[in-house]
Amino acid sequence: MEKTAKQQARESVTDLELRFIEAVEHGRLRAELTYEQLGRYLGMSKSQISKRQDGQITYTLRDMHHISQLLGIDPLVMTAGLGTWLNDINPTEVQRRLNTNPDTTP
Repeated sequence: MEKTAKQQARESVTDLELRFIEAVEHGRLRAELTYEQLGRYLGMSKSQISKRQDGQITYTLRDMHHISQLLGIDPLVMTAGLGTWLNDINPTEVQRRLNTNPDTTP
């Protein structure tokens, strides 16, 4: 049975979301961040971050923008999958950015 364009689009979004979730997890670990710290930066609880990482709730474009700002990595690079960009994450810089509020414009 052939998939409809809508089904293909849903699968593409799902693949993109899964890659971003994986990128956030690896980036978070590389930056030495806890779910609580990430949540506080995004204005969310640890539980809300956990649900996003489990795929129960979808990250918004705003979330993606702010996470990429925090890690210092372009969100498009993050959604492309894991790669050498992880080496560009500087935990000291990420900790410094934690003390600032993310800008409010995506």
